[in-house]
Amino acid sequence: MTVAALRHKAMLAMVQLRAKSADHSVAGYVDGVKCDRVIGWAYDAQNPRKRVTVDLYCGGKLVSSAVAGQYREDLKAAEIGDGRYGFACEFPGITSPTRKTVSVRVRDSPLLLEWDERDVFDVDLTPAPIITYLAIDTVNNCNLRCPFCLVDYTSVNHTELMSEATFERLLTLIDYVDDWGFWMSCLHEPTLHPRFNRLLDMIPRARRKDVLFTTNLARPLDEATLEGWAESGIDHINISLDTMNPELFAILRKFGRYSVFEQNLDRMASVFRRFQNPPKLRYITMAFKSNFDEVAEIIRVSHERWMSYENEIRFTYNFQHITDDFRRTHYLDKEQWPILDARLAALPYNYYVGQPPDEYEENLQQTIDYDALELIKPKPKLRFERPLQLRARPDGKIFVIGREHECGVDIHSLANPPEFFRNLLGERPA
Repeated sequence: MTVAALRHKAMLAMVQLRAKSADHSVAGYVDGVKCDRVIGWAYDAQNPRKRVTVDLYCGGKLVSSAVAGQYREDLKAAEIGDGRYGFACEFPGITSPTRKTVSVRVRDSPLLLEWDERDVFDVDLTPAPIITYLAIDTVNNCNLRCPFCLVDYTSVNHTELMSEATFERLLTLIDYVDDWGFWMSCLHEPTLHPRFNRLLDMIPRARRKDVLFTTNLARPLDEATLEGWAESGIDHINISLDTMNPELFAILRKFGRYSVFEQNLDRMASVFRRFQNPPKLRYITMAFKSNFDEVAEIIRVSHERWMSYENEIRFTYNFQHITDDFRRTHYLDKEQWPILDARLAALPYNYYVGQPPDEYEENLQQTIDYDALELIKPKPKLRFERPLQLRARPDGKIFVIGREHECGVDIHSLANPPEFFRNLLGERPA
């Protein structure tokens, strides 16, 4: 163990002991700066289920805030609550390298978080990456037709596959995405691509910790495919896990069979345990009335049997193509979310619950058909702000998420893709 690691471990132990006293129930630390974000952790030892808010000040002026709720393996290992006390406070308006004098305060507490034994300190800030994430749809289809899916597959009649040449062009952007910002899937099922593992192999080894993908594991996967994932070096894999009930699985994951899904999970866990540093496995569960009494057990089993490092419980996106009958039968009522929170609070596992916004039930969203979107050259007067969120179709056409009808470009037409997106932001190339 390095000297820095020993010092950090000793600091954690000291803070933990200090936090147990009545006079110092709130504890935390600033770990440093990443681009335009001050990062660290904070927690209330007297109420460890609470997620405290930290405020970032510059020259005595409040500039941003963040909830300390990110999972940290080092905190969990140091037996500091459930480990979900990390934060990242963004410093707004950073367009060039700059130095600022700042302080970080836990809200409703006199505690100023220290960095290197100082509670007011100078930080060197740089602009955030130009791209938050690049969601790459290596295919345009899925093997399931889940009734709650945010994609309307009614008009999808065939599966398009991304070519290696197109993927190679998209890789020119990987140095410009944020942490974990290179998504090998998002809207569709990546395992439909017969050369998906080959695409993973094309990613530079040094950048694979920024890569993730999401899969439903509903089609049979052989051991060679799973071994390729295990040694890929990517950060993590999201796995959709809504129920362990075969009958309900057939409803929620239409055209899927639970027996195949379960066999894939068991085989994956077996393969991954043979490798030293496989991708982390992260499970996503949509919370419904129909699986309401099962969510806690899903979290437990996925941790104890299927190597989960984190579970995310989501609300269902409210898109117009989802039938009213499914909404009435399966969507949770507002009063059920606090009950779910209370049920999960006693679990000794890492999980996250994303609850719907207040106006959720009244806000029906229109599905964007990316297959039908036309390329649109951005007008000179349009303003785009850093960082961008991008989606790439299998044919290499890229759209700015949220402004799809204002900017669409074919990456094959760009001599220098990073320079194009810098120009879109009104910035000169680095």
